[in-house]
Amino acid sequence: MTDTEAKKFYDSKAWQTKRIEILKRDRFECQDCRARIQKAVAEEKWLPEKEKKIARAEQVHHIQELKEHPELALDNDNLISLCVRCHNIRHGRKKKLVSRERW
Repeated sequence: MTDTEAKKFYDSKAWQTKRIEILKRDRFECQDCRARIQKAVAEEKWLPEKEKKIARAEQVHHIQELKEHPELALDNDNLISLCVRCHNIRHGRKKKLVSRERW
């Protein structure tokens, strides 16, 4: 799938409908945050206070990438609700540090 085809897909009514369906299925909760907390509890590990909350999911992620597996584009089992932070982590995107200076 090309970038143009992917953009067309993400702009489609079918995707917009499926996206809302998946967010509702996952109760608008980030599934990676949920899994991280559940793992920490099971392993009796301490988490910093800011890591103890399940963030609100705003994005739906294709587990098997859309461009590589377009046949799974609308497959419920291939879709997961994530917060922006966890979605960026899944894609290896990191915010750049603007300044090294710390107060």
